[in-house]
Amino acid sequence: MNIYTVNIHTVNIRIVKEDSMDENMITSCKGYQYQDGSVSKIDDVVAREDVITLFLNGESHLRLVGSHDMLTELGAGFFTASGIAEKILSVQEEGKEIFVEAELRCDVPPDGFSPTKPTRCIAMTGMCVTPEEIFALREALNTKVWKDTGGIHSAALWHNHRCVITASDVGRHNAVDKVIGWMILHDLPPEECMIGSTGRQPAGMVTKAVNAGIPIIVARAAVTMKGAEIATQKGVTLVGFVREGRFTVYSHPERITELYLETRDTIPAKDFGALATPLSGLHYHEKRTVPVEDSAVAEDLVTLYLNGKVFIKTVVSREYLREFAAGFFIDAGLIHSTSDILSVRVEGAEVFVEAVCTTWIPGEMESAGGFAPLHARGRALPGGEITPEEIFAIREAINVEVWDATGGLHCAVLFHDHKAVFLASDIGRHNAVDKVIGYMILAGLNPTECAIGSTGRQPAGMVTKAANAKIPIVVSRAATTDAGIATAKECGITLVCFTRPPRFTIYSHPERIVGIQ
Repeated sequence: MNIYTVNIHTVNIRIVKEDSMDENMITSCKGYQYQDGSVSKIDDVVAREDVITLFLNGESHLRLVGSHDMLTELGAGFFTASGIAEKILSVQEEGKEIFVEAELRCDVPPDGFSPTKPTRCIAMTGMCVTPEEIFALREALNTKVWKDTGGIHSAALWHNHRCVITASDVGRHNAVDKVIGWMILHDLPPEECMIGSTGRQPAGMVTKAVNAGIPIIVARAAVTMKGAEIATQKGVTLVGFVREGRFTVYSHPERITELYLETRDTIPAKDFGALATPLSGLHYHEKRTVPVEDSAVAEDLVTLYLNGKVFIKTVVSREYLREFAAGFFIDAGLIHSTSDILSVRVEGAEVFVEAVCTTWIPGEMESAGGFAPLHARGRALPGGEITPEEIFAIREAINVEVWDATGGLHCAVLFHDHKAVFLASDIGRHNAVDKVIGYMILAGLNPTECAIGSTGRQPAGMVTKAANAKIPIVVSRAATTDAGIATAKECGITLVCFTRPPRFTIYSHPERIVGIQ
């Protein structure tokens, strides 16, 4: 067992290079690749995921799914970015356990994955960056482990006009916590730093930077309306959609030099109802800056009740909440079967589920912040089949307009009787899948005759949802992990990922795909 100890007063910190990350973060898994009617066996590189336990001042605080790398930095960053720790005193890593000693804030949130609220405001003096520095930080996010797997997020820290550290993890939250922790352990002044992330920037992600005191966030992906609101209120410069030669600034553009605004009429953002809302910004493209109005994802805090008691408060897109609640409790293994659900009632942002034969199961916060059971309690039944043409039809069905417009919503689809029968979008990939499974339950469809399509990655927690719902086929356009593949094999699920016509990769139970064997 490796034990690493960091004492903040006598700093002795290991510096992690990217090449040393790969061994702990990736592995090889066998699969079948289908392309243009031909099938070949492959050894694919996939992300590894581990269950990591965080301890705070001697007591167990949280289990989360992450990548086994830079754990001392993860511990320091998590408790700082969550607003729990006022000052980190020491961090000790023992295997997959992280022990943090810290001085706490007086208003500590009791537990949870994402920070509940920002704990400070960022002063408007100090750091400024150029567009070239933003693009350089974006380039630093293109890590080898991300390119190899397609299933790992990256974060990077910019200080003194250069990138000083990159970190990678199966969870975007974890990657950001790691670079924040590195900043703390190296005693860098946060007001002189800029943080970059491959992940979307909802309220919880922006709040991490605020609590760490970092004034500038650069994201390769989208932002949400609440993320932009917090950035505006707390003095953070929030930059999203950073691509080659262009980006969009949603708050406090004064920290970015060389933005020469050209006046023009903005095109109103398209209306997507409860899923998105208009968000104003400044779009920089090849040295020109113009005002824009984007469609930004809306996020709401919804409370789920089970048999009259609060079970969880979670961030969702407020659409199909009845389906979401029904699917959530079945997918989590908390309700044994669909016949055990007695009623589902929605009242604003509260959803009440009454059920019989409920059970308590140990769970952990999943790598992207969704609830996932520790073990699958269900298993897909024998039967069910799908053709390559139907797999591509599922892939086409999840290419919805709201995804293209916002870049920040995940989509899921339920496939039944050779066609897509229900589609749901949500800020969380877990939630979108819960919604389509909830539809299946409430519509009384036979799970063996169904398949699920998802835009999201498929770690163990996602595959477990299908297993608990007894759905035999999962199709994703994204990557999976080693634990996701192991769960699919164990639970009898056909797992298909990287679905991009004319090809896809099968990682388990290929016998359900017509013409493969």
